[in-house]
Amino acid sequence: MTTIPRNLTYQGIPIWRHERIIRWTSQIVSGVVVVALVAWFFFNIGSAIQERNIPFGFNFLSRAYQTPIGQHFLPYESSNSFLYALGVAATNTLFVAIVGIILAILLGIFVGVSRLSSNWIVSRIATVYIEFFRNVPLLVQLFFWFYILLALPPVREGYVFVGNIYVNNAGVSVPWMMASSTAASLVWLAVAALAVVSGVAVHRFQSRREILAGVSSYPVIYGLGATLLIVVVGWVVVGLAFGEAPFISSYPAPEGRFGRIEGGFTASAGLLALLVGLVVYTSSFIAEIVRAGIQSVSRGQREAASALGLSPMKALRHVTFPQALRVIIPPLISQSLNLTKNSSLAGAIGYSDLTNVAKTMTQTAPAVSIYILIMLAYLAMSLTWSLIGNLYNRHIRFREG
Repeated sequence: MTTIPRNLTYQGIPIWRHERIIRWTSQIVSGVVVVALVAWFFFNIGSAIQERNIPFGFNFLSRAYQTPIGQHFLPYESSNSFLYALGVAATNTLFVAIVGIILAILLGIFVGVSRLSSNWIVSRIATVYIEFFRNVPLLVQLFFWFYILLALPPVREGYVFVGNIYVNNAGVSVPWMMASSTAASLVWLAVAALAVVSGVAVHRFQSRREILAGVSSYPVIYGLGATLLIVVVGWVVVGLAFGEAPFISSYPAPEGRFGRIEGGFTASAGLLALLVGLVVYTSSFIAEIVRAGIQSVSRGQREAASALGLSPMKALRHVTFPQALRVIIPPLISQSLNLTKNSSLAGAIGYSDLTNVAKTMTQTAPAVSIYILIMLAYLAMSLTWSLIGNLYNRHIRFREG
């Protein structure tokens, strides 16, 4: 029998058969190949840019954009730079992504649980919802919701609810809180963030005490109470320190010859249609993920919860759903990424998101440079959602272990 040299073995196993050696070697080779392909790709792009004299560079970022942006959450003037305009557009995209992901998860959980309901009507309605909205293209749905909003009366003939809520084909205008001064507002927001952290800490303390003592300690009530107390006290202290409240109320009202709504916060028809379309479309996929996650929990767990006297809702909350999260979280991260990337369809219905603003910028700035920045922005957002989801997934796995 041929003797294998010792330097060709690892832990007594030939290196070409050792699982760890094979795994690390394949990963290193794959990494080198990917880096080589990416380098080759960008080298070819650089060569093509030079050969064809395609405009390229980032000096334009300091120039004035000179183009209005319809809906914006940050203060914006046409005289602002290209870089600031991209930041305003990125904020618009982030708003849609964050609000859309939260609403889609909540609606998806509700529909997914309804899909498993013992009530025949509720279950069938949830099934129809899932099968319809996930099989109709998102762009078609966006147009559908957008044209429904455009069918509303014009601004001067729109609906008015509770005296301060205006609904018309330009969007929905509601009362809003406006910052009285930048310093006071930032200080109070910092206090509010501290209040949330304190509320979470109180909730955990009371929950741990409830488990150890075996008596109800009302962790939710104590957590919310601590948060509200710090928020209210912070509001009073900041108001006394700066001589004015951190935020003041702003109410929408028709102004000018054409009755345009001024004041408050106006969600444009494009923003509303985009949010509704993304939430409805994504929630239909999340509902199926939730259904599969719940069904992955063994029947014995549900029967044990029932034997302990837990109601179906309490069994779902305390027994079934926490175990189902191990199956739900990974595909849920993918759906969050999809919602963020699908928001780039906003230009089709007139919402000024990152892609739409970038498309307009290409008329006066290098298109290649702009779209490199846009790709990096979407990559950063996607990696952030992945990081948050993976950290939470690791947290619940550790707790279960």
